[in-house]
Amino acid sequence: MYIMKIYKYIGVALMVLALGACKTDDLERDIDALKDRVTAMEAKVDRLNESMNMIRVALDGNKTIQNYTENEYGSYTLTLSDGNTITLTQGEIGATDVYQEVSISTDGNWVIGGVETEHRAVAVDGVPGVTPQFRLTMESEGKYYWEVSYDGELTWEEVKSQQGTRVYASASGSSSVAGPIASAVPNATGDKFEITLTGSGTKYEIPIVSGLACAITEPALEDGFWIVPTTNTGATTPIDLKGEAVLISAPEGWTVTASIDNSNPTTLSVTPPNQDGAEGIITLQVNKGVYWAIDQIKVRSKKVITSWYQEFLAGAEIVVNDVTIKKGSADDKVLINKEEVDLKVSLISDDNAEIAEDGLYFIGAGLNVTYKNSQNKNKVLINDSPTGEKPVVTCTNTITLNGTSLICKNVALKLNENATYRFLTINTNNAPYVAFDGCNLEVPSTATQNAFCYASTAVAINSFTLHKSKIKIDKSTEYNIISVGKDNFVNFNSISVENTIFYGNNASTFKLFGVNNGNTTNAGIGSLVLRNTTFLNMHYAGYGIVNGDISTMIVKNNIIYADNNNNNVTVFRKRGNSSASLQATDGEVADNIGYIIGDFYLNLWQGDTPPLENAEKIQKLDASPFESLDKSTGTYVLKPEYQGYGATIE
Repeated sequence: MYIMKIYKYIGVALMVLALGACKTDDLERDIDALKDRVTAMEAKVDRLNESMNMIRVALDGNKTIQNYTENEYGSYTLTLSDGNTITLTQGEIGATDVYQEVSISTDGNWVIGGVETEHRAVAVDGVPGVTPQFRLTMESEGKYYWEVSYDGELTWEEVKSQQGTRVYASASGSSSVAGPIASAVPNATGDKFEITLTGSGTKYEIPIVSGLACAITEPALEDGFWIVPTTNTGATTPIDLKGEAVLISAPEGWTVTASIDNSNPTTLSVTPPNQDGAEGIITLQVNKGVYWAIDQIKVRSKKVITSWYQEFLAGAEIVVNDVTIKKGSADDKVLINKEEVDLKVSLISDDNAEIAEDGLYFIGAGLNVTYKNSQNKNKVLINDSPTGEKPVVTCTNTITLNGTSLICKNVALKLNENATYRFLTINTNNAPYVAFDGCNLEVPSTATQNAFCYASTAVAINSFTLHKSKIKIDKSTEYNIISVGKDNFVNFNSISVENTIFYGNNASTFKLFGVNNGNTTNAGIGSLVLRNTTFLNMHYAGYGIVNGDISTMIVKNNIIYADNNNNNVTVFRKRGNSSASLQATDGEVADNIGYIIGDFYLNLWQGDTPPLENAEKIQKLDASPFESLDKSTGTYVLKPEYQGYGATIE
């Protein structure tokens, strides 16, 4: 009995293994069959689209055939004069393949399955026709229907029958059907390839001309255009031109050169006009005897600036946030927002140069410059290179404004170690503009003053903008970006801080805009925009980051981050000990997030009842919004779910 049981167990095991093997074989056959069906479907699509491409060649009449190869089953592979190859399968496709008849109406539109479309097959008034491209989309397992694109496969729509129903890729029991091309064969003399369309019977002849080629190798395209920089050298791309002569057609203002070499590829050289966004089509035509081959490419110019100084001399506008700088009526005249002022214009190209007087300075990329000026005129500092390393400007004394402006673009400003002065002081008269665009500002830990910008008396600043900039503050004691002293009536008409990072690891008493506690005047801001800005360990528990009066405020998409706090963190708060509070009655507060360590509050608003809807709301996160963070450099990578918050400085 014991032996019998063993045999029974062995028998059952063998049966299980046998059944398992059968199931595996069936599964493998199913997979192979599925692969075969997919391969057949792909081949079906390829055949149809190759036919459409060939019809386009026949319609345009601007290409010839260099050579062809006859394949098995009656197909042909054609090499065109532009270097492209097309494989044609003619006549009957298969007993269960369903293609809609493709033809061209008397109006020159495509007709798909007997339904005339609004899409042109034939060029008219210089506008080229389109080439339909087809694909198969699965409705259910083993059931596919046709879709068509008329815009280079950007969008797709279903192919409809004359009854308005879907057209499927196969129909059980249907008779043999033909693709769009009924026949495609060389003529009797072998000098032309004859294409006959299904249905209409229209016949086209494409010349077979050996040694005639006109092919432009497309570089990387942007929206279908070859982007060519506006430099003296322009751009080049390989071409294959074979024949007797080449004719070049180019847009006005473009310089184009091309040459024929019947043995080797050559180069198409293109130089655009000194204009941004100039567009057109470059066409090359090559002949051999009476036959012509044509190829073309769409081009668009892109202004490439290598020197702001040269652009300025040429009369171009230089934009710094809300300020435009332009050459005036004379060498020592400059237009600042269309108002002409007397201002020296200089290019600094030597390292360790000194700025000893006011003016418009274009500073070479990566240079070190010392600012030693104490005049009260306009000061404009611009990195001469739009893309080069920021020049470093070390301030050895305070920059003083007295009815004048400070405008900086793509420069790095820093104070000396143990500096006993501020970056900026605004004296008696109003200051039209203080603008920093793409700048780095650095305050050392040893600096003794507690403010970047100090308004000393009753003045008004029209516009203070800080965009695409990074401000590093190493001081461990209180530091204000803008500081208003006691009893000073100071009004900033507009403050805009956007796409900017404030960072440091010591400043727990930081203010973007701070009014002295004892101030009894209406010091404040007419309009505040604080958007896509990141504060890394820059905060103030007691008085908030902003604590002056505000009329209008837009506060959106900011990040408050603090892992060095031992107290609550507040962004906005009523001003000091005065009876006045933030009076904003217009604007928007939305989509601000923050992360702080410890069991503390994160307050967007503290004080009286918030005047704006959602003004007190900020999303406090349970974890850091950063995938990585380097607090020493103010650089970080946001987690995917927080993209769009804070600054993104390239």
